[in-house]
Amino acid sequence: MRDFLLDTQTIRYWHDSGCSQHMAVSGNVVVLRQLASSLEVKPKLLVSVVTLGEIGFGHRVALTPDPRAQAAYVKFVEDELPNPLELSRDVADAYGHLRTRLFNKYAPGEKRRPKMRPEQLVDPATAKELQIQENDLWLCAQAVAHDMVLVTNDRMTQIMHVAVGLNPPLLVQNWTKPNEVSIPAYLLWRAVRSGLW
Repeated sequence: MRDFLLDTQTIRYWHDSGCSQHMAVSGNVVVLRQLASSLEVKPKLLVSVVTLGEIGFGHRVALTPDPRAQAAYVKFVEDELPNPLELSRDVADAYGHLRTRLFNKYAPGEKRRPKMRPEQLVDPATAKELQIQENDLWLCAQAVAHDMVLVTNDRMTQIMHVAVGLNPPLLVQNWTKPNEVSIPAYLLWRAVRSGLW
């Protein structure tokens, strides 16, 4: 059973009814819950401790903080995603594997240093920085280590490119588009076969 790991933006879109992505993200949550209602084992929606850190950082550096709105957002996250996903040794291993693949593919030859951060990697064809966020790499590692679907609006093109062939695979869905949520076909097949669907 694959669970769903929601990134910071996806959670914000789900919570903020004033943003243009809210309807699509909340609609995908509803669809997932409807699809899963007849499954024996239901997929979970999860938040990473990395994402909780990003949320806390954002609240602390807000130019015009609104304590009531921030408290309502924290309560929403705690109510909807009550069991944060911790970092583990398996996640650290997946992170090291993904970062090595990124380094080997995108570290510039003459400037290649093992201490290069993902933000410093460049596309060899264009010499432009990839702009890979360290926290995105950790979320991808969590999704791979726990065989989850990462839900994000970020493109993650380079990470997904180097993740090809990983087992378990890096699976990504973008719920800012209506009807993007999907439960892996083998789970639906099992539900149909057992008469639950």
